[in-house]
Amino acid sequence: MAAGEARAQLQYGFYNTSCPGVEEVVRSELKGIFSNDTTLRAGLLRLHFHDCFVRGCDASLMLNSHNATAEKDADPNLTVRGYEAIEAVKAKVEATCPLVVSCADIMAMAARDAVYFSDGPEYEVETGRRDGNVSNMAEALTNLPPSDGNVTVMTQYFAVKNLTMKDMVVLSAAHTIGVAHCTSFSKRLYNFTGAGDQDPSLDPAFAKQLVAVCKPGNVASVEPLDALTPVKFDNGYYKSVAAHQALLGSDAGLIDDSLTGAYVRLMTNDTNLDTFFADFAVSMINMGRVGVLTGTDGQIRPTCGIYVD
Repeated sequence: MAAGEARAQLQYGFYNTSCPGVEEVVRSELKGIFSNDTTLRAGLLRLHFHDCFVRGCDASLMLNSHNATAEKDADPNLTVRGYEAIEAVKAKVEATCPLVVSCADIMAMAARDAVYFSDGPEYEVETGRRDGNVSNMAEALTNLPPSDGNVTVMTQYFAVKNLTMKDMVVLSAAHTIGVAHCTSFSKRLYNFTGAGDQDPSLDPAFAKQLVAVCKPGNVASVEPLDALTPVKFDNGYYKSVAAHQALLGSDAGLIDDSLTGAYVRLMTNDTNLDTFFADFAVSMINMGRVGVLTGTDGQIRPTCGIYVD
């Protein structure tokens, strides 16, 4: 579906008549979930991103496979969290409005609320998505951007989804909250070019700190993606990138490109925080339009995590 068609069929307040107050129901339920586990805020933001990049924002990431061949079984998704939170919210919504609100819309609202509860921008979410019933591990492997991709690679992955280079550098800042497993950046510490070397672009003092935590073979440890303000949605991510203290190669590379580097440097200035917040809201709305099912396409199901085989 063309992006223009998606915009025409998604709308603000899609459920105003069919399920009035649904966004308040979602936010209220999430408030309780986040009070028990603040780390799920980053988890639900990532869940929405990983869903939208594979088959579009259709909740296909929520689907299960008895044969372990669904999107969630793909290697990049093995550390994705928040499935149970979405199911809990869906159950609450179903109790109010049975078979009206899609899992995909709940995921979009949850990502928005995760940002809001992390002191980030508050923005309206377009709704009207319907849910897909196909989930394929191979598609996740080919569509999700690699954590070590350079700016050229990352821009290409986003372009396939009708997202711009600006969307890419803005949405990368979702990493202002959350953590990364050591395995996702250990190559930069121990074997950057295959010769047992370290990524020379890493700040040496920062690299020393990482080596102390992320020993070779350590698969369990995690580090905050934004060490400055790891649980607050702000411009700390850009400050980390500019200081060569980004964990992932895909984040670190943003400072090296003339266009993305200029944006990174601009956003390190606290006076531009409102600009970043506004940009982030726009890019999240853009991402929320990717490959959506609307109208009579797709389905509305009573639970999100049904089996596809």
